[in-house]
Amino acid sequence: MKKNIILLLMASLIFSVNVFAQDRQLKGKVLDEATGLGIPNVSVTLVGSDKGTNTDDAGSFSILIPAASLKGQLRIGSIGYASQTISITDDPNFVIKLKKDSKTLDDVVVIGYGAQKKKNLTGAVSSFDGRKLNERPLARVDQALVGQLAGVTVKQTTGVPGKAFSIQVRGTGSISGGNEPLYVIDGFPLSVNSSNTGNGSFTTGNPLDNINPNDIESIEVLKDAAAAAIYGSRASNGVVLITTKRGQTGKPKISLNVYGGYNQASKKLTMLNGDQWIDRATEMINAAYVLKYGVAGATANDDDATRRAKIGLTGTQINTAYMLDPRWSMPGHPGLAYRDWQDVIERKGQM
Repeated sequence: MKKNIILLLMASLIFSVNVFAQDRQLKGKVLDEATGLGIPNVSVTLVGSDKGTNTDDAGSFSILIPAASLKGQLRIGSIGYASQTISITDDPNFVIKLKKDSKTLDDVVVIGYGAQKKKNLTGAVSSFDGRKLNERPLARVDQALVGQLAGVTVKQTTGVPGKAFSIQVRGTGSISGGNEPLYVIDGFPLSVNSSNTGNGSFTTGNPLDNINPNDIESIEVLKDAAAAAIYGSRASNGVVLITTKRGQTGKPKISLNVYGGYNQASKKLTMLNGDQWIDRATEMINAAYVLKYGVAGATANDDDATRRAKIGLTGTQINTAYMLDPRWSMPGHPGLAYRDWQDVIERKGQM
């Protein structure tokens, strides 16, 4: 009897050793530490082996751990998150929380036909953070780029309030063709047409006319052929990539940003007044009259009737090139209104 009990105990011990020595199917979940949501496509690998898997859309994963590695470690990593190395435990609810690491997003830049390290592209790509748009009141997106990006020239070609700026990437690229870059907004290239003229006049409108600066998240300028290769010949003058803001997780938030202002001429030219203009016009008309009909005895003192006769006019005909307005010699110049045309054509442009 004792012998049978001993054999039974030995068999149970051997069976237990075999059970604990079996492979284990480890299941777990990878969560975002800030939001608590599952992170998809996270790489989960067994340290020291070629075994690995990726998380699903909910952040869950399942990996087979060999018996020899039950006390090993898992390496968890994903782009945009700080990688972790965690020891394998017997906890059935294996949960890993990852912290976001924005620095890893700058390690690699994807270009038209491959990927290169960011440090190798500093001469080809210039970036502008959209948060700088809040530092000063701006009416246009291109106005914010003045003096902000190396190798990008932004200049104003007209004094019309609200008119577009001309953007040139690394100087003038064409003598007779357009020199404006290709604008790509949220991945959609805007057409480059005849309005994008070489001097930036934009006769039919600028591609950036209808974009609110407050909606911009970031602006990047691709400056050389390698960085702009994906857009073909349209990118011969560079590419301006504009990314607009997206909705964000969290509580609803309403923000209000209001400003007002006006544009006006910074300098008014000093012009002749009414009497000075009449004196000058009289002098010029008399000189032209004497030069034309001097051989016929014309003088600057000839009255209206004499001038008509020498010019050969009949009835009520008038030749303003050689005849004076009779109101000019009357006191107070009746019927004439003095007007400074600078005041007529210029006014404050409200924003």
